Amino acid sequence: MKVSEYKQLFLSEAQEILNSLNNVLVDLEKEPSNTALLNELFRQSHTLKSMAQSMGYEEIAKLTHSIETTLASLRSGASKAEKDIVDLLFKSLDALGDLIEEKAKGKPEKVKVAPLVERFEEIASAVGKDKKKPIDIKEPELELDNIDSSARSLGEVQAVRVPLTQLDNLMDLTGELAINRIRLSQIAQTIADTALEETVAQFTRLTSQLQDQMMQVRLVPLEYIFAPYPRMVRDIAVGQKKEADFLIEGGHIGLDRSIQDQINEPLLHLLKNAVIHGIEKPQERERLKKTRRGKIKLSARRERNFVVIELSDDGRGIDIEEIKKVAIQTGIITAEDLSALGPKEVIMLTKYPGYSRAKKVTEAAGRGVGLNASKVMVESLGGTLDIDTRPNEGTTFSIKLPLTMAIAQAMLVGIEDETYCIPLSYIAETIKVSPQDIKTMEHNEMISYRDTVLPLIRLRERLGFPFSGLHSPVADVSTDSPAMSVVVVEEGTKKVGLIVDSFLGQQEVVIKPLPDLLDNIKAILLLSDDVTRKLSRM
Repeated sequence: MKVSEYKQLFLSEAQEILNSLNNVLVDLEKEPSNTALLNELFRQSHTLKSMAQSMGYEEIAKLTHSIETTLASLRSGASKAEKDIVDLLFKSLDALGDLIEEKAKGKPEKVKVAPLVERFEEIASAVGKDKKKPIDIKEPELELDNIDSSARSLGEVQAVRVPLTQLDNLMDLTGELAINRIRLSQIAQTIADTALEETVAQFTRLTSQLQDQMMQVRLVPLEYIFAPYPRMVRDIAVGQKKEADFLIEGGHIGLDRSIQDQINEPLLHLLKNAVIHGIEKPQERERLKKTRRGKIKLSARRERNFVVIELSDDGRGIDIEEIKKVAIQTGIITAEDLSALGPKEVIMLTKYPGYSRAKKVTEAAGRGVGLNASKVMVESLGGTLDIDTRPNEGTTFSIKLPLTMAIAQAMLVGIEDETYCIPLSYIAETIKVSPQDIKTMEHNEMISYRDTVLPLIRLRERLGFPFSGLHSPVADVSTDSPAMSVVVVEEGTKKVGLIVDSFLGQQEVVIKPLPDLLDNIKAILLLSDDVTRKLSRM
């Protein structure tokens, strides 16, 4: 067997097993006598040991064998999962993680497992002096009677691991097909040919099915990034001398793998924030008539073409008055402007650069990564970050993300002789507005809309087109003036009306990133019909 051919598969499987071992061990720390947890730890350690032996990774195999032997002692009742043993198991899992990382990067082995193995042998020697209870080192048998018979017949089902770059290339090619499908459809509309129309219709169906399949392939359960979080929360809580239960729901919800890779850092920051700044210490919680152990919950759910990830804690909440004080001290806002903000708007000030409540920077608090960085990252993915808090009851961070950034449904709107796309996911509705219903307040146009006020933006003006007719803010209007086309777009709780020339229908569009050369440019110059116009990011 060529070991190199199986190295990537081993590394991937080993990391998944290691994440699972960490999570189960976190649970065992709370329930030391839980036999089911001990059996699961033993089973997965045995699997990792066997895999390492097959690959010839002796250090990994040696350490997992020692872990396996200690777990066998715990399962038999010869010893108990006391704090020193659990701490040793955690240290051993960390060492395994370092060894696996060394294998992944092809570095020489620097992690020394001998001290850990010796400590495990000392424990085994101490247990061996007590002959009252034998140690069972056999792997626990699966309870086949509890497995549905229909599930056993699925043994032929196979899965393969594909590098993400290959999926990106396939998605890119699928996007090119979609673009050419649209062009072909437009050409077919100008040619009266039945055979061509039938061919285009069939081609459209096939490319749509291909796009749907590619999107499903790229959707990976959020468990992919959630898996390491329980161990991380446990370690931070121990370091802060706090007690916290961490619950994950909705890990099966799928999200584009490329989005998951980028959202991981903001989630890590928010989790650290919840443990360090949210959850109180046990004595303080008891004084507030709360349970000693705080609760942190990470959940995910689907909402149409979005995934909503919520992180909540039952800690102290966010101190509004402290935010006001820090915001003024750091120059984020003046006292006069601050007085006009409501509680939720004040909380949002924590997202601005320069805001920090920490008296000193610590590694646990996430050096260099703040709430503003999380906000910027989420919004760069086409998502939103919202915050809700209640004093002494807790805080909830809500992140709303699109399922994928590759293909989107959009509404086509016309301005002059050009066509623009607005993602359907941001459109609340389209309406017709009579020009005489438009009011002006402090140089801003708005209309009465569903018992509230809707600000208006004339896209002609924003995109640099010359005004004409009713589309000019200074145009004379009368009771018989034709209605204007308005697209009501929303982000979170905010809505605005975009005035366009016309509605052109809906269409699936392919989204492609700008070249790296243009990535940091804040505006793009458009050249069209010998007219140079500046299109600024709104």
